[in-house]
Amino acid sequence: MKISSKVKEQTRIRLLESAVDVITEKGFDKASMREIAKRADVADATIYNYFSTKEKLLYGYCEYVQQQVMRELKALDDFHEYSLREQLHQLVEMELRMWLPAREFLQIVFAQTYAAPNLGHELLADTKSLLTMMVVDLIDASIEAGEMPEQPYQDLLPVLFWDYQSAILAYWLKDTSDNFANTTQLVDQSTEIIAQLLLGGVIGKTLDMFSFLFRTHVLQHMNSLDAFLQQPELMSAKRRFMQGES
Repeated sequence: MKISSKVKEQTRIRLLESAVDVITEKGFDKASMREIAKRADVADATIYNYFSTKEKLLYGYCEYVQQQVMRELKALDDFHEYSLREQLHQLVEMELRMWLPAREFLQIVFAQTYAAPNLGHELLADTKSLLTMMVVDLIDASIEAGEMPEQPYQDLLPVLFWDYQSAILAYWLKDTSDNFANTTQLVDQSTEIIAQLLLGGVIGKTLDMFSFLFRTHVLQHMNSLDAFLQQPELMSAKRRFMQGES
């Protein structure tokens, strides 16, 4: 009997969730594919039809979390009406919320990535692609609405945001304050600064300036800070977040 795509996806999710439980309980090295399959009520051989290695299970859950973040943000009917700062803040907060039940597992993900950075970089590619796709959508919508200007090296902004969010997650994992109050304060303040820099075009212009310096070794011209921070006066309504994306 042919297995439906829905059943396959349900099995895949069970395996990911079982991997979180087993790897968190036993550690990455001691966790076995057989035990993960058993916890998910899947045949030993079947697990390899979905994930060929433990590493793919480990980073597969990261991609699953990112998919959940996108789904939750798309479910917010008025998300496209938020300011860019509010959207970026909500994106980071949603990431933390989705990771909260698996916080110990995320610590293992960071440890494994540190131990094998090349493999981690390779297997995190799909997760990174999902996040950057969301950030690109937010930036493009903000530009279309006249909220922020187009700027040089715009394609680097989502990559910088990936690094920023990774740093936020790393800080959160070390945060021992009540209800992660320190992380909350950091997110509030940092997203405000990032939004102001984006709205003023400062990040793109700064990257452009460094590129110019790198090419010529001489800074001949510098725009004033006022020019950097000049914002457009007119802003139209934004389109819906990730419109047309599944």
